[in-house]
Amino acid sequence: MPSKKTIYSIQVVVILSIFFFVLFNLIFKLIIDLRSESIRKKAEQIEKERIKHEFIVNIDDQYNRLIKLFQAKEYDKAIEIVKGFNKYGKSDYKNLPEIKKEIRLFSLKKKLEFIPKIHLSEFLKLSKDIDIEQDDSTEVFIRTPRYGQYFYTSDFPIIFEGIALSVAGDFSDTIVWVSDIDGNLGIGEKKAVKLSIGEHEITATGTNGITKGSMTIKIFIENEPDFLIKYKKNKHKL
Repeated sequence: MPSKKTIYSIQVVVILSIFFFVLFNLIFKLIIDLRSESIRKKAEQIEKERIKHEFIVNIDDQYNRLIKLFQAKEYDKAIEIVKGFNKYGKSDYKNLPEIKKEIRLFSLKKKLEFIPKIHLSEFLKLSKDIDIEQDDSTEVFIRTPRYGQYFYTSDFPIIFEGIALSVAGDFSDTIVWVSDIDGNLGIGEKKAVKLSIGEHEITATGTNGITKGSMTIKIFIENEPDFLIKYKKNKHKL
């Protein structure tokens, strides 16, 4: 009958054998996983190089597609192609820098109802999305009044509000307001003004100290009609 010492030694050997077996399997699995990961990364790199090569080879087709999307004002799709040019080191291809600036501007202005919601954060995000962080242009947006809006003289004063944005920051306090009829209306992000009767072209111009930007709208000022004057008088009497 084996002694206690012999039994203990056998148990130790068995435990060590199991330990090294498990350790060997773990190491073997780790080596396989690392090899698989290496193969996967290599395959991904090969695929990325293939896509890049395909993009470069067909760069004129990509550019023409971008132009078509830009002209059709499909800005979101156009930005995705612009990202490809940026990603593959072709961000200055032909007149792409100018197109990127125009895409940003038109993207922000494509809906008049969007203009009142524009803030510096959205402006900077869109600039980053189409990789024009170094662009020094200034873009100006008129929040109020709206294009084509009618006012009566009783609506005075009319509140003009605008925003002047650049990747360098918010320069709305530099906005100069001008009417083609009444001339200079003042400087600042928001102005309360009274205008002459007539059809006004209102231009807001702002600057970041390097470049200027502007936006023009048309509004109409009319005398209050007689029926409205009588209605207000009667309402006041009541």
